[in-house]
Amino acid sequence: MLPAPALGGGLRGVLSRGRAPGLLRQGQLSLFCSFTTPRRPAPTSPLLRPTTQALPATRRRQSTDTLSPRSKAEAEGETEAAPPANPRAELETALQDLQTHAANYVNLSRVQLALHNLRQPPGHESIRVAILGLTKPAANDADMTPGRTAKTLLRLVLADPLKPVEAWEAELEAHYVSQEPLIVRIGAEAPAHAHHGGRSADAPLATAGSHVIPEIHVSSPTLNQGNLEMLLMEAEADSLAAIAQSSEPRTLEDAVLAPTVDIAAFHSGSSTPVTTPVHMALLVGDGIMGAASILSLPILADRNTIAAAVNFKQLGAEDMSDVPFTRVNVDAGSEGLALFRASVRNVTEFETLWSDANVSQISDWLRANALPSSASGEPAATKAPVRNLVQSLLQNTRATIQAAEAHDLSLSLTASVPPRAIARLDRALADWAQTAHEELQHQLDVAFTGRPWRKLGWWKLFWRVDDVGMLSSEMLALRFLPDAERSIIYLAGRVQEAGIAEAEDHQTVYSGPVLPSPTTAEAGVAAAAAGPPEVRWPTHIPFTRTYLQDKTVPALQALAQKLVVQSLSTATLSTALAGLTYLSTFGLYESGAVAALGVIWSLRRLQTKWESARDFWEGEVREEGRKAVRASEASVAEVLDRATGAHGDRAVHMDELRRARDIVERAEDALAKLQ
Repeated sequence: MLPAPALGGGLRGVLSRGRAPGLLRQGQLSLFCSFTTPRRPAPTSPLLRPTTQALPATRRRQSTDTLSPRSKAEAEGETEAAPPANPRAELETALQDLQTHAANYVNLSRVQLALHNLRQPPGHESIRVAILGLTKPAANDADMTPGRTAKTLLRLVLADPLKPVEAWEAELEAHYVSQEPLIVRIGAEAPAHAHHGGRSADAPLATAGSHVIPEIHVSSPTLNQGNLEMLLMEAEADSLAAIAQSSEPRTLEDAVLAPTVDIAAFHSGSSTPVTTPVHMALLVGDGIMGAASILSLPILADRNTIAAAVNFKQLGAEDMSDVPFTRVNVDAGSEGLALFRASVRNVTEFETLWSDANVSQISDWLRANALPSSASGEPAATKAPVRNLVQSLLQNTRATIQAAEAHDLSLSLTASVPPRAIARLDRALADWAQTAHEELQHQLDVAFTGRPWRKLGWWKLFWRVDDVGMLSSEMLALRFLPDAERSIIYLAGRVQEAGIAEAEDHQTVYSGPVLPSPTTAEAGVAAAAAGPPEVRWPTHIPFTRTYLQDKTVPALQALAQKLVVQSLSTATLSTALAGLTYLSTFGLYESGAVAALGVIWSLRRLQTKWESARDFWEGEVREEGRKAVRASEASVAEVLDRATGAHGDRAVHMDELRRARDIVERAEDALAKLQ
């Protein structure tokens, strides 16, 4: 099976031009209005508290001291009586806290829908139902698409057989579900600017920001009291199947109960994915392929929330008794509805065809969940879909929090280091850095004042010029931080022994220096672009020593040879010039002066340049040594900081998870007390 595309790509919501839905009634939100948090209404009189109950307990206790003993006891008894709790307000507050403090573990769009319901009167909450026609990429029969089946099924559920064909039925039939979704609002009174028979250019649209989605109004005798909002759209069955095969099964529930609609913008022409949370969903399929697609989805356990219907023409009800979906026949239902509207005398044929269509089960499913369930005279109770929404939301959030806690616990077990051990390593690193700097200063002072370095004086270059490289390399090998190098390796071993390890490969790595390749400049550029290599202990000191031996010592050797050659050449030329001067008209005194001047100038030049080169090389060695010590210290400190930061991050994350779990428990307690 080919990989299925994402669900958002299959839920098409392309805008049709010139389609103007009706106005929304006052105090009622459209399908997309809950994406922005509405203002919380002012508290009504049942929620108001007397002024004395709002006072602190200590202040009330002080006010009873001046009363008589009997009055004081009565006052204390009234003080101890707690005010009546409001579970609905507690649940709303808990969901708001969940939205604020646990946004990474909760479906925010479903939280907003639940908050919108809790701000409505109990028993009169608006219920949103998604009618999803499951499509296949290979389906090309325009007359038998699941979108047409879902549209026809919705018309049969909402149509009144005692009335002639209404304007909304023609509008619904003319809508292309495969191109854009449709909102169907059910109520006894139509909005003031709604047009059933057609659309007016000046009629306002149901908007979400700068986007639009068509909307129609339907009056259904059996569902007008349910305050229903229905979303008619298509969904790709292969996308849902791919989501069902993922490691997180609750993702499929979110995909069905919070589908994504691609809504086209007014002017730009681009589409924006918008999440549309609903309380219930009805999956509609066609034939054997539609039934197979529905049966492959593990979401039909609770049919009060997610139900399914498959359109069959030939099979009877006895053939579909054990399947987890409802068998319908939309063609038979349409035919029976048309016959009854044509003449009441066709009531027998209507009853036969309507029974074969089996539409009444879908109507009963909607009425059982959307209509108020409280009997007359009893206080209104919260509708079951709202309770199911909050319960599902809390269960999914708790599962996400538990998964995050398990992940953090596994990281803590595999990469846990006591803070006391990290503190000891920090002190050891500081001691190493101080000792390394002292060693660098002392050893280099000994090296640059010792006999090997004095052998390279400027007057000795004539017979020791070939020993410059050997003596300099030997001095670096013996005096350039040998003890610090061994100590940093030992310290890296202590870090490894303490258990500081990277979670991805279970071994501690250090950032090493990047040195250009000694062969080509291109290789050096590539090495620098690749970034610092990762090694098992800091290697800055040996790398720096190698750099000094391979780069600076040969340059110092070449300079010494060059200066010696230049000095000898200058002395030779001056002596030759003095000889020519002696053979001319000048005397011996003048010729000797010319020769002496040339020799002295060449020796002075040799001394100046060689001493400057020696001082520069000495300063470079000291500076590179200091950089190597600082880089090694920073490399170990980075590893320790990662361990400390991991502890801090995990602690903060665990506190966040603990707070989110407490909020979920508080919301569950309020939901259990909700009427």
